[in-house]
Amino acid sequence: LMKDPEITVKNVAIESISSQKIDLNVTLNVNNPNAVGITIKSVVFDVYYQQGNDWVAVGHGEGGGYEIKPGMNEITVPVTLKTSELLGAGIGALMKGEITLQIRGTAVPDLFGLNPKIPFSHTTTVPLKL
Repeated sequence: LMKDPEITVKNVAIESISSQKIDLNVTLNVNNPNAVGITIKSVVFDVYYQQGNDWVAVGHGEGGGYEIKPGMNEITVPVTLKTSELLGAGIGALMKGEITLQIRGTAVPDLFGLNPKIPFSHTTTVPLKL
């Protein structure tokens, strides 16, 4: 019997910052408890910024076709956030020098014909260096 992998967000790192966009790398830990490798067919998530008590969507990431060996694996998915959307949402993140982000999404493994949706979420504060 195949078991679902465990998926968590390991890290959210800024790859680059410009006046038009912020490029992020979202790294997921995928723990495959099975004795055989599996494929993650798709990973889909949204990136949110905290504005008061609300979370405002500012980006979207997706990928797929990841070969996962038994045990712990890492997947890195690039995401681009447009600074105009960030500033339009009332974010003073560039002034503060940091941004609090939440990643919410699902991963869909191919477990020999079964394709459960496995949710994951993570909140983190990322330093912004201009």
